[in-house]
Amino acid sequence: MASDRRRSPRAIRPDVTVLPELPPRIAAIFLICFDVKAGYTVKWKRAIPDVVLENVVEYKSLPSGLHNVREDLVYFVHQQYAGISAFINHPAAESERNALMIAVGVLVPLSYGRLGKAWRHTAKLKELARSLADDSDNTEPLSAYWEMHQLSEDTVSPPDSPSGSIASLKTPVRDVYARHRALSDATALLTSKQSLAPYHPALSLPEFLDTFGPLVFQLYRAALLRKRILLVGEAPVEESCNFVYDLALLSSLPQSLLPLLPATASVALRPRPLFSIGIHDMPYIASLSYPAVSDPDSCWIACTTDRVLSLKPELYDVLVNLPPAYSKHAPVKSYPAITLTAPRTSHKQQQKPMNIKATQRDARRYLTLQRGLSELSRGDSASARDDEEVSDSTSTFSSSSIVEPVSWPLLAYTSFLWWASAGEKREGTAEGENEEDSRLLLIDNINAPLPTYPSTLSRRGSITLQDQSTHQPQEIALITYFRRLTTQIFTVVSDVIARQDENAGVAESALVPESNGSNIDTDGDSALDTAVSSTEPLLPSSSSHNLLDEDDIITITSSDMTEMGLDTWSVSDRAFVEELVQIWWGRKAQVHGARINCCGVRIL
Repeated sequence: MASDRRRSPRAIRPDVTVLPELPPRIAAIFLICFDVKAGYTVKWKRAIPDVVLENVVEYKSLPSGLHNVREDLVYFVHQQYAGISAFINHPAAESERNALMIAVGVLVPLSYGRLGKAWRHTAKLKELARSLADDSDNTEPLSAYWEMHQLSEDTVSPPDSPSGSIASLKTPVRDVYARHRALSDATALLTSKQSLAPYHPALSLPEFLDTFGPLVFQLYRAALLRKRILLVGEAPVEESCNFVYDLALLSSLPQSLLPLLPATASVALRPRPLFSIGIHDMPYIASLSYPAVSDPDSCWIACTTDRVLSLKPELYDVLVNLPPAYSKHAPVKSYPAITLTAPRTSHKQQQKPMNIKATQRDARRYLTLQRGLSELSRGDSASARDDEEVSDSTSTFSSSSIVEPVSWPLLAYTSFLWWASAGEKREGTAEGENEEDSRLLLIDNINAPLPTYPSTLSRRGSITLQDQSTHQPQEIALITYFRRLTTQIFTVVSDVIARQDENAGVAESALVPESNGSNIDTDGDSALDTAVSSTEPLLPSSSSHNLLDEDDIITITSSDMTEMGLDTWSVSDRAFVEELVQIWWGRKAQVHGARINCCGVRIL
């Protein structure tokens, strides 16, 4: 069983429980062949009215570099449809340049989810591609498949609402009870008994986590800020397309968070996955102009094999350079390089992009997550060995090039605590972090307790997932983990804003003098009133105006950062929270990092 869990997502597909659900209806089906003179051409097609295929699907279905691989699976988006294409590269005669390259694909409406459940056609498309590779003139199977799954005009529906803005989904009544239930409701639909269908892109989630390592949390937070994210890699592109789906899935907001957000918010609940794009998509990407989080179309995630797109920093916000496929077998693991583009200055000069690294807190959280996933799939006999591996990896990640170095204030602080408490304080803090991180992986069933609000850092104890009576696939566990993490962050921020607004309202009401008819002074010529009125300015002073501005700023403390599971010592995490409050709540925030006081005097 342990060996089955360690296999790649493709290898475990035959063991996955298949839900009895038919593939979605298709709006088009097409066959693309490579011609030595004309290049890729649409040899055969069927489509419902108003669906354009020519000069579109040839480029979207066959990204650059596919001639170097034997087969591939490509996801793409065309108008209001999701496309999936199965590519085959077979040896052929010299007249065909020793290779026969064909692709069979379909378009399905984006009426459900991020890909319209197009993966349910994968097995049949691969079968059709293999049969057409032997005889490309025999298109009868394509016609039969079209007749079986053709989309009728009365079944066409617009994309599902969660991809829209919050304002369109917001109800006028704010459910106060939902605030306290948000953390458990975030995973109400993700029980341990659920499983994913074969060829589901989310089956690659364990591989996605292993590929990015601790960097997965920085990428996840960038997606929460609805950045335009571009993944650049090499063929085959199936893995890159799966990663696009994974990131869009993990960074989507559960609808249970709607009561916590302002009714006027217009941010998309989920980023828009464009999947595979190329040079031909540059005009469309450029038409989105500068990103505005109020426009769901401008918050996208995509992948490409055309590296020329990486030379256009105005098209994206975050660039992810994926390591080549052969690096997986290298003795030293290679991680993706993530860079954040800098905004243009007033002189329209592009500043140097900034490399993004994981925080020290991300490194510790990643190792705890890996250990928890191992406990889900392995027995107790391997727990001790896993703890030793995690302990060794902790020291490795803390000095890794993909992790931010330990800051001098943090080093001085931890060293002082270790010296003053003989090592007890530092160990207790790490144990508290592990407990809160492990709580995010608890299986949500009848016998298992629901995760509590993340404010019990003072509690100490060991949470192990082996105490759970049932197990769940790693893919479902990761979806549950990140949805709870998202709910944890947004719940803490929402409570901070609500608390400060309530305090500001109380203070404002205290400043308003109470008046009634019996207390009205009819003698307006008193000496006191005259003295006050003669010294009062006609306009409010700048100091009082600044005081109002300061009251409107949301103050995030270091304890709030800790409850969110963020690094109080990291500049990038503090910037993330400030931008998060600005984007989702439209408020200005100021994060106070960790401070070191000695005898009431701040020394760091």
